[in-house]
Amino acid sequence: MKQKKSMHPDGFKEKQLTDALLRIVNNRKGEGIPIEQILNEAGVTRPPVITIYDMVEVRALVLYALGIDRYGAELREAIIYFIAANPVFCWSELRYGCSDPEQAIEAILHELKYVCRELEIDGERENVWSSRWVSVRTIRKKLAGRKRVGDTAYFKFLNYKPRS
Repeated sequence: MKQKKSMHPDGFKEKQLTDALLRIVNNRKGEGIPIEQILNEAGVTRPPVITIYDMVEVRALVLYALGIDRYGAELREAIIYFIAANPVFCWSELRYGCSDPEQAIEAILHELKYVCRELEIDGERENVWSSRWVSVRTIRKKLAGRKRVGDTAYFKFLNYKPRS
């Protein structure tokens, strides 16, 4: 996978951001609203420079810290089942249900002979994973022919734009 720009290249800053967001989420847990909405209201929003990738990774860091959607030792098996259901997928779809560390997920995908391509999907640049032998044309057809993995709160989170 090509080297991605990290929202916070310094691991210490990433930890500080995650800790701050974790405090906000924990303080608002009893309100009965989705974590994604809490993150949006805390300032995790798209425009003008934050990408879908950044949004997905911030959410994954918070969920991982909360112990939500962690697979640990069963990560490889979970990815194999996900791939069986979705042989071509966007990174954001895989991260919807998996908060394990990004490097561990990528290592398993590479081991399974999967490659990442950055493509425009629905007007947005997304990292799309597929078997290395699948053409870009086939990837686009497969993604267009199925519903995206995720729920309404997740899609609102990914596309949230604060009111001006």
